[in-house]
Amino acid sequence: MKAGIAAGMLLLGLGGRAAAAELTETRLWQERYFWDGLLQSRDRAARSAADPRLIEVVNTLAYQVAQQSANIAQIRTYVKGQVDNLKYAFAQRDPGPSLTTIQNNFDTLARGAEQVRNNLYYLTTRARMSATQALPDPKLSETAKLVIAQIQQVQLQLNDLYLDTVAVYGTVQGETWAVNDFFRFSANHLLWMVVQVQDAVFSVYNATFELYLLSKETP
Repeated sequence: MKAGIAAGMLLLGLGGRAAAAELTETRLWQERYFWDGLLQSRDRAARSAADPRLIEVVNTLAYQVAQQSANIAQIRTYVKGQVDNLKYAFAQRDPGPSLTTIQNNFDTLARGAEQVRNNLYYLTTRARMSATQALPDPKLSETAKLVIAQIQQVQLQLNDLYLDTVAVYGTVQGETWAVNDFFRFSANHLLWMVVQVQDAVFSVYNATFELYLLSKETP
């Protein structure tokens, strides 16, 4: 059955490769003890001597951001598949079983988008911590630019995912007889969660751009 193409394996892929708890563990010394709430008070002291692993950490950030781009691309593949699934379901005399599967897919994809958003906020914190110790250094500056380039790829993938999700949402809203309010809510919730990823992209970009400016050598 075409509509039986489930997205259930999606979260396994996200959790196995790029969930925040399993990201590559290269850490600044301060990450063992402090988080965002203490950054302001420690900023001046931390920047007096950069952590020796700072560039290594920023390199890891680039890899981790690239993983989020791959995750969004994977979500997009499943979202695009739902359009064909919906067409198949609406052509059936009894679309109920197929629509139940599709609704479960919507819920799984929404959780996948939420996981990507959480990962990006986690990476924002790491970028901010790195910025507290960033001193003018051409190698660090180039590495920060690499992270920014990866964030731009995330944005491009997110743009495409948004358009495909809107197409799915429009297909559901255009159906007047087969879908119920709960099904419509699932489609709306998926679109909402995809939109929510945008704020996390802005957040990690701003943190990384600050890191770039602090590491850039002044003429």
